[in-house]
Amino acid sequence: MAGRKKKWFWIILILIILSVSLPFIFKKEKLTEVESDKAIKRTIVKTISASGMIEPVKNVNISSEISANLDSLLVSEGQSVKKGQLLARLDRKNIIAEVEQQKAALSQQKFSSNNALLNLKKIKLEYDNQAKLKENNFISDNDFENIKISYDIAKTNYESSLENIKLQTAYLDQSEDKLRKTDIYAPLDGIVTKLYKEQGEIVLGSQFNTDVILSIADMNDFKVKVDVDENDVALITLGDSVKISIDAFGESVFKGLVTEIGNTPLNVGSTESSVEYSVSVNMITKDSRIKPGMTTYTEIVTDVVNDVLSVPIQALARRKYSSAESSGEDTSVKTGIEWNNKNDYRDVLFRLKKLNGSDKDKTYEVEIVKVKTGIANERYIEITDGISENDLIVSGDYKTISKVLENDMKVKVK
Repeated sequence: MAGRKKKWFWIILILIILSVSLPFIFKKEKLTEVESDKAIKRTIVKTISASGMIEPVKNVNISSEISANLDSLLVSEGQSVKKGQLLARLDRKNIIAEVEQQKAALSQQKFSSNNALLNLKKIKLEYDNQAKLKENNFISDNDFENIKISYDIAKTNYESSLENIKLQTAYLDQSEDKLRKTDIYAPLDGIVTKLYKEQGEIVLGSQFNTDVILSIADMNDFKVKVDVDENDVALITLGDSVKISIDAFGESVFKGLVTEIGNTPLNVGSTESSVEYSVSVNMITKDSRIKPGMTTYTEIVTDVVNDVLSVPIQALARRKYSSAESSGEDTSVKTGIEWNNKNDYRDVLFRLKKLNGSDKDKTYEVEIVKVKTGIANERYIEITDGISENDLIVSGDYKTISKVLENDMKVKVK
């Protein structure tokens, strides 16, 4: 009887021990799941993105240099015009009268000059005769001096009349130039994009062309003006190629070239936004559907490298390691990297090392690797040192890469 009780005692004890230990024996370690990618060679295109608006390369605001009423407007908005075509005419009545007045004044000056010339010739004859008499002492010095003064006066009067003719001719040229400017001609082939004046309105003449009558644009050549952040504009050079997407045309892509880079900030003095510079891109691709004012999205290609080792950009992390140092541990053993100080940041990747027998369950061990980087775009970044081609690295997710992973950690690849 006692033996039987003792036997059941051991059976129950064994069952209790098994019930406690079996969950721990068969419990499977829960590993962090990660995404992976291979380091391979790619072509990386570095671009800078910016939005802008289409405008003609040649857009001319036409004004008048004289003030007058707009007598007739001979074109309408949207009309095609040729270089030299008459666009508008200003009221010319007063200017025509001014021209006639200046012509009359010039004729009068010419008559006066002709009289002065005749008088000079007459005095010259008298002067020559008196000079011969003086040689033979037939006249006094006083008489000869008087005739000489008369000759000098006549000569001066004639020369003055010639200068008056030049001056009056200039006045006439000025009036005739004003008359010519009452006719306004197209300076280039293009389309009338906007009329700012109507027939009968007063046009204010100015050498600064502030009172615009109409605008003409050449619709054969367009450009895109974009605003680029100060951190990016230094990377752009003249002649950089550009991919242009126009909102109105869906996924169509147009080609362009950088032709101008602004030197003056657009928002200088503003503290509420970042500093931006204007960049002009001439469109190479032609399309008759393009209109001024259309909105665009541009990608300016600033650099291209071919056949370089690269990884997805989200695989890269900047890590600061301080926990091991603060506890007195050897960080070079913990991480495989010699850190300069506890606040030192490094660009790192997490390389995956396959464990024995892990082909089926895809279990790997993480190795933290310090790397050097090169050119990058929005998807990939060049790795110049630290890993080799076809190395398997952790590529996601961001939170796991930036905060969770540690050296020698076991992970499961999705």
